[in-house]
Amino acid sequence: MTISRRGFIAALPLIACATDADARAPRFHIAPDGDGDGSSWAAAAPLPALDELISQTAADGEILIAADRGEYILSGELRLSHGGVKGHPVRIRGVASESGAPMPAVLRGDRGGGEIGASAFRLFRGASDLFFSHFEFRAVGNGCFSVAGPLSGLVIEDCRFDDVYRFLENTAADDAGHATLRDFALRRCHGAGAERGFLRIRYNSGNGAIEDCSAQGLANEGGYIPAGCALDDRANAITYRRCVMANFQQWRAGDYWNGDGFSDEAGNRNIRYEACEARGSTDGGFDCKSRDVVLESCIAEDNKRNFRIWSERATLANCTSRRPNFRGRDVEDADPCHLWIGNEGRGRVLVSDLTVEDDCATPILE
Repeated sequence: MTISRRGFIAALPLIACATDADARAPRFHIAPDGDGDGSSWAAAAPLPALDELISQTAADGEILIAADRGEYILSGELRLSHGGVKGHPVRIRGVASESGAPMPAVLRGDRGGGEIGASAFRLFRGASDLFFSHFEFRAVGNGCFSVAGPLSGLVIEDCRFDDVYRFLENTAADDAGHATLRDFALRRCHGAGAERGFLRIRYNSGNGAIEDCSAQGLANEGGYIPAGCALDDRANAITYRRCVMANFQQWRAGDYWNGDGFSDEAGNRNIRYEACEARGSTDGGFDCKSRDVVLESCIAEDNKRNFRIWSERATLANCTSRRPNFRGRDVEDADPCHLWIGNEGRGRVLVSDLTVEDDCATPILE
């Protein structure tokens, strides 16, 4: 067979189109009443098929979750062990099935009373490079998203929640050893009724950003210690931007009532808080122990100790402290203040442009 030069050039656009079509990332569909293979809305799959669909989805593919066909009732955690590839995540997002416009898909758990309750999405080793957006969680337990194995590239955006134990949990499964989370981001996630906290990040997790998120806590009676955002172990290189944590309280807990808006520990490093706000905690608004912690343009108000700094090196720049509130005044072995420094003279805390607002004689510095 002979092909002329002119004929070959004429065929090139057709070859390119065929290649583009072959390379197009697949799209799957999930609905509350789905029982199909997910290839279309008419053949939508059920939510428990999510991990199998992720395994069939090429890089940059997506899975659409119908948000306008009713709630998804969770009978247990959704275990995920497949993902995308670095730089090419699989997107899982709630949409209006009629138009494709973003719309929060409601996932309802069954936690009640004092129960911790089951997670919603539980991510194991292999579930890297997943991008979740537009979900609403109700009555979910320890983790609307629970990182149970080492992974990276997790992005969570535009979610809401109410009546949850935690929004993001980071605890390794029994056989995982650790659950280090790297290169992650949470953006525009908001809710109320967070019983234990908004998030907990542990192990050697790092290179993360939490931006424009907020949570309202629930007071508990002398039990566990609540914290809006809690870092532990060796978590590092994490930045909070424009986040608000409010009302994380522990009442009637003997002679010391705990509960913090934001906390980090001595093993953490390179932690930054930028334009964040902590309100209504029974202990510290910001309770910081990590080395080289930076708080810039942050606001703390209505906490027992608005800024509580244990770090050997710390920087507070352009921060504001307003009206500390000592809720356990009659029984606690403690006292309120605007800025509390507890490094026992071993460290250096740089404070510049601190604004203090108060209408009583609460100590400024302790």
